[in-house]
Amino acid sequence: MKHSAIDIATALELPSPTPEQQAVIEAGPQPLLVVAGAGSGKTETMAARVVWLVANGHVEPDQVLGLTFTRKAASELSARITGRLRTLGRTDLWTPPIDDGTGAEVLGGTPTVSTYHAYAGRLVREHALRLGIEPEYRVLTEAGAWQLAAEAVARYDGTMDDVVKAESTIIEAVMALAGEMAEHLLGPDDVAAHLDEVISRLDALPDGEGRGSLTPVRDLLLVLRERRAVVPIVERYLSLKRERDALDFADQMALAARLAETVPDVGEVERERFRAVLLDEFQDTSEAQLALLRSLFHGGAEPVALTAVGDPNQSIYGWRGASATTLARFPAEFAGANGPAAVLPLSTSWRNDGLVLDAANVTSAPLRTAHVRPLAPRPGAGAGQVTVARLDSLEAEVAHAAHWVAERWRSPSGRRTGRSAAVLCRRRAHFPVVIEALRREGLPVEVVGLGGLLMTPEVADLVAVLSVVQDPTRGDQLMRLLTGPVARLGPADLDALWAWAGELRSSGVVGGAPASERGDVLPHDRGSDLAADSADEATLVEALDVLPPPQWRSWGGARLSAAAHRRLAVLAEVVRALRRMTALPLVDLVGEAERALGLDLEVLSRPEHTASTARVHLDAFADVAARFAMTSDRPTLAGFLAWLEAARSQERGLELGHVETDHDAVQVLTVHAAKGLEWDVVAVPALVESVFPSHSASSVTLVDDEWVLKGAPSDKGWLTGLDGVPYELRGDRDGLPVLEWRRAADRKSFATEMDAFAADGGRHAVAEERRLAYVAFTRAR
Repeated sequence: MKHSAIDIATALELPSPTPEQQAVIEAGPQPLLVVAGAGSGKTETMAARVVWLVANGHVEPDQVLGLTFTRKAASELSARITGRLRTLGRTDLWTPPIDDGTGAEVLGGTPTVSTYHAYAGRLVREHALRLGIEPEYRVLTEAGAWQLAAEAVARYDGTMDDVVKAESTIIEAVMALAGEMAEHLLGPDDVAAHLDEVISRLDALPDGEGRGSLTPVRDLLLVLRERRAVVPIVERYLSLKRERDALDFADQMALAARLAETVPDVGEVERERFRAVLLDEFQDTSEAQLALLRSLFHGGAEPVALTAVGDPNQSIYGWRGASATTLARFPAEFAGANGPAAVLPLSTSWRNDGLVLDAANVTSAPLRTAHVRPLAPRPGAGAGQVTVARLDSLEAEVAHAAHWVAERWRSPSGRRTGRSAAVLCRRRAHFPVVIEALRREGLPVEVVGLGGLLMTPEVADLVAVLSVVQDPTRGDQLMRLLTGPVARLGPADLDALWAWAGELRSSGVVGGAPASERGDVLPHDRGSDLAADSADEATLVEALDVLPPPQWRSWGGARLSAAAHRRLAVLAEVVRALRRMTALPLVDLVGEAERALGLDLEVLSRPEHTASTARVHLDAFADVAARFAMTSDRPTLAGFLAWLEAARSQERGLELGHVETDHDAVQVLTVHAAKGLEWDVVAVPALVESVFPSHSASSVTLVDDEWVLKGAPSDKGWLTGLDGVPYELRGDRDGLPVLEWRRAADRKSFATEMDAFAADGGRHAVAEERRLAYVAFTRAR
């Protein structure tokens, strides 16, 4: 070793690394796993390791590959490595490649830093013809994939006798199954064959003797037959993507993994090109990513300096293919001639103060393994503050949390303190009550993520008017406009409008001319020769379009007030005007709807917002519409609204874009979306059994002045729903509960086995929730 990590830090005028960091930096050009706790400076250490490898002649800068999950993280890592190498080149420790005389950097003289999916996409494009696909394939976004899945479901003409779920549920299941199959390198035939085997075995089981219930097995067979019926639709969905020369990110990763496993030349080329590889957030990698990296960078004549960095306590994306077991498997999967790959820790937190770390360590203690150390505070860390409150209801709890945030957002004199703040929720369903509580405290609010965005008042109004324009049956969406700031109707006026809709329905007058063009002719004065069941039914939306004359009274005496009539007339004209604009591009239509409702002016009038934060939700929604229009095959209003409905119904929402900490507003987001971010002030509401942690055992009782959970949490995993790949087929099956269905003697004994599987699944699910809580607590500086 020519230069130590301390020598390099001194030459670069940087702080000396800690002993843990120095051990990682100087670990040599061998496979290495770094278990880096939250806030432990992994990006800094990874950059320092690259500089050390270059300064000591192990690699050239253009032989370095860095992979991470987000473009933001890739940009930060690239900038840090490149900046350090340039500074290193101005010292006498290393001489960079000679330039071409113009002062420009030599082509290829910089490291390659990319996202995992972009790297896989590059491999697939370069070798597409080996795979039998077009090199110029189209990459599907979440919206584009959803539309293809919806088309596959709508066009499927096979038997669906065993499926009783709604069409939207089937679409979600098709997407989830296809994605999970790709993440675990499976095809529809693999899943279909396994389900057929399980169903055949359970069908053949006798009932059994003695006490016990037959219902669990009977219900399980219904679930498995439903899922088996969906598999051919998944195959049709995959066929549609092939026909359209389209791939999503999961497809790219699966194809890249198969390419690396089946074509040895690909690995030889990549190992020759990259002699040092950094793998960030390795705990979030899937089976396909692990297979790709193992095939490319392990097993060559000379070992690659492969450094994987991750934290098993932050493995919170199991629902999208990631597993904490990939990190634990690294030493064996990348073992060398001298045995398993080395494992080194980074356990000093440079982010959190003392009490915050104490809370995080207590939370993660049951998860700790041999390679995971408790987080230690940085030198000079503050004491920190952790406030705990127990209240009687969710409403009281979020009100308390909002007031707590407000006290830290503003000084006693009312001036901004400059602190950043966030409220992290386990469920998006809590967003509305949290937003309302924060606004009562006069705080500016930004909701992060598409699912949460749809819950903000201004965006909800915008979606409501677009839904009414598109679909006359959406009286539920019209009710939001009628009772909100757009029309401000009270109960008496709502009752009168509903009575008018009833008269339209009974008379068969539907979709007629506006009242101003009809004179004073009332529906009950007109005869109708239509039978009750053959007449079109008038809805609230049509009642809005055909308002009654000003002096109208219903048979029951209900009437619209003059003010209500004026407001409804204005709203009706807005809806009619927007219907005339439906041929406009989607983004333009959304903008017209925003202005027609006056939402642009309404948000600017809120006193808690500045000009820069007032439009944050409207602008975010416009970006969503623009992305949908650019990436969808059919960017129609109907398709857009259907996609938004899917985003609203999914607890985790559709794919999030890039998220950053905002100092100008209190951010409200899910804990899943908060990973990788940090704030000065963090509130985590609803830390109660069955909510956070989320599990099935919701009953508690008071025992010796302590609240105790009654029963044990359970989770049936792949035995419920339409969209689970059987654990036995997954690459991470060694870390998942096992169901011994092959050894079952009869249905009653197998029901007992199912109970044990669910109990094991409950413990696994609670461990997942514990990791999620650890992530939430370590977001606070």
